[in-house]
Amino acid sequence: MLRGILQNELFFCNHLGASENDLKDIRNFKVIRGPGLLNYIQYLAIPDEDDGVMRTYIVRDNVSYEMVGYFSLKAGLISYDEEDVPLFDEETGEAIIDEKTGEMKTKHVFKTMPGVELANFAVDQNYIEKHADLKGVGLVIFKRFILPIVRKASGRIGIKVLYIFALPYDDLISRYEKYGFSRLGETYEMELHSRLKPKYDGSCVFMFQLL
Repeated sequence: MLRGILQNELFFCNHLGASENDLKDIRNFKVIRGPGLLNYIQYLAIPDEDDGVMRTYIVRDNVSYEMVGYFSLKAGLISYDEEDVPLFDEETGEAIIDEKTGEMKTKHVFKTMPGVELANFAVDQNYIEKHADLKGVGLVIFKRFILPIVRKASGRIGIKVLYIFALPYDDLISRYEKYGFSRLGETYEMELHSRLKPKYDGSCVFMFQLL
């Protein structure tokens, strides 16, 4: 019997609020690193659901129904090939000059790539400690739940890239690389961070994978 919107041999996944246990379990959620991940699921996930700015999913154990983890997805885009180009008068075809500075006026242009942001992703440390024999829980959630949801959405609307702002820990960055994410070159990464990184992802690192 299918218990959630997605299910595999270990876990099943449902939208936040589908279980009467969700509120209790998110109050008891535990993370080792990333207090923002804890704060989000306990205080912000439900308001964001109500506002329609984020969709959060709860992953549970098939047998015990324990909360295993959660993830949040929202629509977004990536800008690239940014440059300042001259402005020209449509009638004369001549460059428009700023009367005060004497310099040519320009406008900022760029291309965009439609995407989905994996805005939050955490496994409950309580579950990890209780089931120490299970390895790679995060990878299972990513491959069997996150990617299928994003790919299903990409069959209906244009989505080219899945991206995250990962916590800046070497082991976590390496883990996401094993999930298939990549980093930009240093210069491009700094430029993207300057224009796209949300306030709450202050020290995080942009990573992406093409679908």
